[in-house]
Amino acid sequence: MLVQKMPHYVDSVLTKEKAATSLQGGDVEVALYTNQSNSQSVVHSHPYYELILPVSGSSVRYSVGGSVYDLHLGELILFSGEVFHSGKFNITADTSERLVVQISADIWKKAMAQSGLTEQFWGSEPVILDANAVLQWDLSGLLQRMALAAGLEAPMRQAVELCEVTELLLLFSHIIHGRHTAPPPSATSLLVAKAVAYLQANYTDPQLTVAQLARYTYTSREHLSRVFKEYTLESVHGYLTNLRMQHCRNAIAAGFSVLDACTASGFTNYSSFLKSFRALYGITPSEYRAALRPNKGAEISS
Repeated sequence: MLVQKMPHYVDSVLTKEKAATSLQGGDVEVALYTNQSNSQSVVHSHPYYELILPVSGSSVRYSVGGSVYDLHLGELILFSGEVFHSGKFNITADTSERLVVQISADIWKKAMAQSGLTEQFWGSEPVILDANAVLQWDLSGLLQRMALAAGLEAPMRQAVELCEVTELLLLFSHIIHGRHTAPPPSATSLLVAKAVAYLQANYTDPQLTVAQLARYTYTSREHLSRVFKEYTLESVHGYLTNLRMQHCRNAIAAGFSVLDACTASGFTNYSSFLKSFRALYGITPSEYRAALRPNKGAEISS
Protein backbone atom coordinates (compact mmCIF):
# COMPACT_ATOMS: atom_id res chain seq x y z
CA MET A 1 0.00 0.00 0.00
CA LEU A 2 1.18 3.50 -0.80
CA VAL A 3 1.13 4.57 2.86
CA GLN A 4 3.96 7.05 2.34
CA LYS A 5 1.94 8.82 -0.37
CA MET A 6 -1.02 9.78 1.83
CA PRO A 7 -1.71 11.36 5.23
CA HIS A 8 -1.81 8.93 8.14
CA TYR A 9 -3.96 9.75 11.18
CA VAL A 10 -3.49 7.70 14.36
CA ASP A 11 -6.11 7.63 17.12
CA SER A 12 -7.71 10.76 15.73
CA VAL A 13 -11.41 11.32 16.35
CA LEU A 14 -11.21 15.08 15.86
CA THR A 15 -8.33 15.71 13.51
CA LYS A 16 -7.15 19.20 12.49
CA GLU A 17 -10.11 21.25 11.48
CA LYS A 18 -12.12 19.56 8.80
CA ALA A 19 -15.55 17.78 9.44
CA ALA A 20 -18.85 19.16 8.57
CA THR A 21 -17.61 21.54 5.91
CA SER A 22 -16.33 21.07 2.39
CA LEU A 23 -13.03 19.34 1.72
CA GLN A 24 -10.12 21.74 2.06
CA GLY A 25 -7.42 20.02 0.01
CA GLY A 26 -9.36 19.52 -3.23
CA ASP A 27 -12.21 17.42 -4.58
CA VAL A 28 -10.72 14.09 -3.49
CA GLU A 29 -8.83 13.35 -0.29
CA VAL A 30 -7.35 9.99 0.66
CA ALA A 31 -5.91 9.06 4.06
CA LEU A 32 -5.02 6.07 6.19
CA TYR A 33 -6.64 5.94 9.63
CA THR A 34 -5.34 3.80 12.49
CA ASN A 35 -7.37 3.51 15.70
CA GLN A 36 -6.13 1.89 18.89
CA SER A 37 -7.07 3.77 22.07
CA ASN A 38 -9.80 5.80 20.36
CA SER A 39 -12.12 2.95 19.50
CA GLN A 40 -15.27 4.84 18.46
CA SER A 41 -16.19 7.93 16.45
CA VAL A 42 -18.84 10.43 17.42
CA VAL A 43 -22.11 10.64 15.48
CA HIS A 44 -21.47 12.96 12.55
CA SER A 45 -22.25 13.77 8.94
CA HIS A 46 -20.48 15.68 6.18
CA PRO A 47 -21.44 17.07 2.77
CA TYR A 48 -19.03 14.87 0.82
CA TYR A 49 -19.20 11.19 -0.14
CA GLU A 50 -17.02 8.80 1.81
CA LEU A 51 -15.60 5.36 1.06
CA ILE A 52 -14.00 3.21 3.76
CA LEU A 53 -11.95 0.05 3.25
CA PRO A 54 -10.63 -1.81 6.34
CA VAL A 55 -7.17 -3.09 5.38
CA SER A 56 -5.86 -4.69 8.59
CA GLY A 57 -6.74 -5.36 12.21
CA SER A 58 -10.33 -5.31 13.38
CA SER A 59 -13.52 -5.42 11.39
CA VAL A 60 -15.55 -2.20 11.80
CA ARG A 61 -19.14 -1.62 12.84
CA TYR A 62 -21.05 1.37 11.50
CA SER A 63 -24.39 2.64 12.75
CA VAL A 64 -26.71 4.51 10.37
CA GLY A 65 -30.22 5.40 11.48
CA GLY A 66 -31.63 2.28 13.08
CA SER A 67 -29.29 -0.13 11.31
CA VAL A 68 -25.91 -1.63 12.09
CA TYR A 69 -23.43 -2.58 9.35
CA ASP A 70 -20.51 -4.88 10.08
CA LEU A 71 -17.67 -4.18 7.63
CA HIS A 72 -15.04 -6.91 7.41
CA LEU A 73 -11.48 -6.68 6.14
CA GLY A 74 -11.40 -6.18 2.38
CA GLU A 75 -15.00 -4.95 2.14
CA LEU A 76 -15.80 -1.43 0.95
CA ILE A 77 -18.59 0.81 2.21
CA LEU A 78 -19.91 3.99 0.59
CA PHE A 79 -21.68 6.72 2.57
CA SER A 80 -23.61 9.36 0.66
CA GLY A 81 -23.29 12.98 1.76
CA GLU A 82 -25.22 14.32 4.76
CA VAL A 83 -25.85 10.84 6.24
CA PHE A 84 -25.34 10.73 10.00
CA HIS A 85 -23.22 7.77 11.06
CA SER A 86 -20.80 6.58 13.73
CA GLY A 87 -18.23 3.81 13.83
CA LYS A 88 -16.80 1.36 16.34
CA PHE A 89 -13.30 0.15 15.50
CA ASN A 90 -12.31 -2.59 17.97
CA ILE A 91 -14.81 -5.33 17.15
CA THR A 92 -12.44 -8.26 16.48
CA ALA A 93 -9.02 -6.81 17.39
CA ASP A 94 -7.50 -3.95 19.39
CA THR A 95 -6.30 -2.05 16.31
CA SER A 96 -8.13 -0.99 13.15
CA GLU A 97 -6.51 0.36 10.00
CA ARG A 98 -8.72 1.80 7.27
CA LEU A 99 -8.26 3.46 3.91
CA VAL A 100 -10.65 6.43 3.78
CA VAL A 101 -11.52 8.35 0.61
CA GLN A 102 -13.59 11.54 0.73
CA ILE A 103 -15.08 12.88 -2.51
CA SER A 104 -16.78 16.26 -2.89
CA ALA A 105 -20.39 16.41 -4.03
CA ASP A 106 -19.34 18.67 -6.90
CA ILE A 107 -16.94 16.23 -8.56
CA TRP A 108 -19.32 13.34 -7.80
CA LYS A 109 -22.04 15.14 -9.77
CA LYS A 110 -19.66 15.81 -12.65
CA ALA A 111 -18.54 12.17 -12.69
CA MET A 112 -22.16 11.01 -12.74
CA ALA A 113 -22.76 13.14 -15.84
CA GLN A 114 -19.54 11.98 -17.51
CA SER A 115 -20.25 8.31 -16.77
CA GLY A 116 -23.56 8.42 -18.61
CA LEU A 117 -25.40 6.98 -15.61
CA THR A 118 -28.91 8.37 -15.71
CA GLU A 119 -30.00 7.40 -12.22
CA GLN A 120 -28.58 7.08 -8.77
CA PHE A 121 -27.94 3.39 -8.29
CA TRP A 122 -27.99 3.58 -4.50
CA GLY A 123 -30.39 5.11 -2.02
CA SER A 124 -29.60 7.01 1.13
CA GLU A 125 -28.50 3.79 2.80
CA PRO A 126 -24.82 2.78 2.73
CA VAL A 127 -23.62 0.58 -0.11
CA ILE A 128 -21.28 -2.34 0.72
CA LEU A 129 -19.17 -4.23 -1.80
CA ASP A 130 -17.92 -7.64 -0.71
CA ALA A 131 -14.23 -8.49 -0.56
CA ASN A 132 -14.36 -10.62 -3.72
CA ALA A 133 -15.68 -7.73 -5.83
CA VAL A 134 -13.15 -5.32 -4.31
CA LEU A 135 -10.34 -7.74 -5.14
CA GLN A 136 -11.61 -8.66 -8.62
CA TRP A 137 -11.80 -5.06 -9.77
CA ASP A 138 -8.76 -3.89 -7.78
CA LEU A 139 -10.75 -1.14 -6.09
CA SER A 140 -8.07 -0.91 -3.42
CA GLY A 141 -5.56 -0.05 -6.14
CA LEU A 142 -7.91 2.57 -7.59
CA LEU A 143 -8.35 4.23 -4.20
CA GLN A 144 -4.60 4.28 -3.67
CA ARG A 145 -4.06 5.82 -7.12
CA MET A 146 -6.46 8.56 -6.06
CA ALA A 147 -3.97 9.42 -3.32
CA LEU A 148 -1.25 9.98 -5.93
CA ALA A 149 -3.35 12.55 -7.79
CA ALA A 150 -2.92 14.93 -4.85
CA GLY A 151 0.65 15.49 -6.01
CA LEU A 152 -0.38 16.72 -9.44
CA GLU A 153 -0.71 20.38 -10.35
CA ALA A 154 -4.06 21.86 -11.26
CA PRO A 155 -5.76 21.59 -13.71
CA MET A 156 -4.14 18.19 -14.34
CA ARG A 157 -5.16 17.04 -10.86
CA GLN A 158 -8.77 17.99 -11.50
CA ALA A 159 -8.85 16.10 -14.80
CA VAL A 160 -7.29 12.97 -13.30
CA GLU A 161 -9.56 13.04 -10.26
CA LEU A 162 -12.64 13.35 -12.47
CA CYS A 163 -11.52 10.33 -14.50
CA GLU A 164 -10.83 8.29 -11.36
CA VAL A 165 -14.18 9.13 -9.74
CA THR A 166 -15.96 8.34 -13.01
CA GLU A 167 -14.19 4.96 -13.14
CA LEU A 168 -15.20 4.33 -9.54
CA LEU A 169 -18.86 5.11 -10.29
CA LEU A 170 -18.92 2.85 -13.34
CA LEU A 171 -17.40 -0.04 -11.39
CA PHE A 172 -19.81 0.45 -8.50
CA SER A 173 -22.74 0.48 -10.94
CA HIS A 174 -21.48 -2.66 -12.70
CA ILE A 175 -20.98 -4.56 -9.45
CA ILE A 176 -24.28 -3.51 -7.90
CA HIS A 177 -26.35 -4.27 -11.00
CA GLY A 178 -24.56 -7.59 -11.42
CA ARG A 179 -25.74 -9.01 -8.12
CA HIS A 180 -29.25 -10.08 -7.22
CA THR A 181 -29.47 -8.35 -3.84
CA ALA A 182 -27.39 -5.87 -1.90
CA PRO A 183 -25.87 -7.04 1.39
CA PRO A 184 -28.44 -6.17 4.05
CA PRO A 185 -27.58 -4.47 7.34
CA SER A 186 -26.33 -6.79 10.04
CA ALA A 187 -29.26 -5.72 12.19
CA THR A 188 -32.11 -3.19 11.99
CA SER A 189 -34.53 -1.75 14.52
CA LEU A 190 -37.57 0.19 13.30
CA LEU A 191 -37.96 1.62 16.80
CA VAL A 192 -34.45 3.06 16.77
CA ALA A 193 -34.85 4.30 13.19
CA LYS A 194 -37.95 6.23 14.26
CA ALA A 195 -36.16 7.62 17.31
CA VAL A 196 -33.08 8.65 15.32
CA ALA A 197 -35.19 10.39 12.66
CA TYR A 198 -36.97 12.35 15.39
CA LEU A 199 -33.70 13.36 17.05
CA GLN A 200 -32.18 14.49 13.76
CA ALA A 201 -35.25 16.61 13.00
CA ASN A 202 -35.59 18.16 16.47
CA TYR A 203 -32.18 18.21 18.15
CA THR A 204 -32.04 22.03 18.34
CA ASP A 205 -35.16 22.01 20.55
CA PRO A 206 -33.82 22.78 24.04
CA GLN A 207 -36.82 20.96 25.60
CA LEU A 208 -36.07 17.66 23.87
CA THR A 209 -35.47 14.88 26.41
CA VAL A 210 -35.17 11.11 26.53
CA ALA A 211 -38.58 10.94 28.22
CA GLN A 212 -40.15 12.96 25.39
CA LEU A 213 -38.52 10.67 22.83
CA ALA A 214 -39.86 7.62 24.66
CA ARG A 215 -43.38 9.04 24.54
CA TYR A 216 -43.01 9.76 20.82
CA THR A 217 -41.95 6.17 20.11
CA TYR A 218 -44.58 4.67 22.45
CA THR A 219 -42.10 2.74 24.55
CA SER A 220 -40.58 2.92 27.99
CA ARG A 221 -37.54 5.09 28.60
CA GLU A 222 -35.59 2.09 29.87
CA HIS A 223 -36.35 -0.10 26.83
CA LEU A 224 -35.61 2.73 24.40
CA SER A 225 -32.29 3.52 26.08
CA ARG A 226 -31.17 -0.12 25.96
CA VAL A 227 -32.14 -0.77 22.34
CA PHE A 228 -30.95 2.65 21.16
CA LYS A 229 -27.40 2.06 22.38
CA GLU A 230 -27.36 -1.42 20.85
CA TYR A 231 -28.15 -0.07 17.37
CA THR A 232 -26.46 3.33 17.39
CA LEU A 233 -23.37 2.52 19.53
CA GLU A 234 -24.28 5.56 21.62
CA SER A 235 -26.68 6.52 24.43
CA VAL A 236 -29.66 8.72 23.57
CA HIS A 237 -28.10 11.59 25.50
CA GLY A 238 -24.72 11.07 23.83
CA TYR A 239 -26.29 10.91 20.36
CA LEU A 240 -28.26 14.10 21.00
CA THR A 241 -25.16 15.84 22.33
CA ASN A 242 -23.16 14.84 19.25
CA LEU A 243 -25.83 16.24 16.91
CA ARG A 244 -25.92 19.49 18.85
CA MET A 245 -22.13 19.73 18.97
CA GLN A 246 -21.80 19.35 15.20
CA HIS A 247 -24.47 22.01 14.70
CA CYS A 248 -22.68 24.26 17.17
CA ARG A 249 -19.33 23.86 15.44
CA ASN A 250 -20.94 24.69 12.10
CA ALA A 251 -22.51 27.80 13.64
CA ILE A 252 -19.17 28.91 15.07
CA ALA A 253 -17.54 28.35 11.68
CA ALA A 254 -20.31 30.46 10.11
CA GLY A 255 -19.42 33.39 12.37
CA PHE A 256 -21.76 32.99 15.34
CA SER A 257 -20.46 33.86 18.78
CA VAL A 258 -19.83 30.85 21.02
CA LEU A 259 -22.81 31.76 23.22
CA ASP A 260 -25.18 32.23 20.27
CA ALA A 261 -23.98 28.98 18.68
CA CYS A 262 -24.56 27.18 21.97
CA THR A 263 -28.11 28.53 22.29
CA ALA A 264 -28.98 27.90 18.61
CA SER A 265 -27.87 24.28 18.94
CA GLY A 266 -30.26 23.44 21.77
CA PHE A 267 -27.91 23.59 24.76
CA THR A 268 -29.50 25.19 27.82
CA ASN A 269 -26.59 25.21 30.29
CA TYR A 270 -23.65 27.23 28.99
CA SER A 271 -21.22 26.08 31.69
CA SER A 272 -22.06 22.42 31.07
CA PHE A 273 -21.74 22.98 27.32
CA LEU A 274 -18.22 24.39 27.70
CA LYS A 275 -17.13 21.37 29.75
CA SER A 276 -18.69 18.92 27.27
CA PHE A 277 -17.07 20.63 24.28
CA ARG A 278 -13.62 20.48 25.85
CA ALA A 279 -14.10 16.86 26.96
CA LEU A 280 -15.22 15.82 23.46
CA TYR A 281 -12.75 17.77 21.32
CA GLY A 282 -9.83 18.52 23.64
CA ILE A 283 -10.09 22.30 23.13
CA THR A 284 -12.44 25.07 24.23
CA PRO A 285 -15.01 26.57 21.83
CA SER A 286 -13.01 29.81 21.79
CA GLU A 287 -9.83 27.94 20.85
CA TYR A 288 -11.77 26.11 18.16
CA ARG A 289 -13.05 29.41 16.77
CA ALA A 290 -9.55 30.86 16.76
CA ALA A 291 -8.20 27.80 14.94
CA LEU A 292 -10.79 28.28 12.18
CA ARG A 293 -9.56 31.73 11.22
CA PRO A 294 -6.49 30.73 9.17
CA ASN A 295 -8.11 27.66 7.53
CA LYS A 296 -11.83 27.16 7.98
CA GLY A 297 -13.14 23.64 8.43
CA ALA A 298 -13.32 20.70 10.81
CA GLU A 299 -12.79 16.97 10.38
CA ILE A 300 -14.08 13.90 12.16
CA SER A 301 -12.62 10.59 11.18
CA SER A 302 -14.88 7.80 10.01
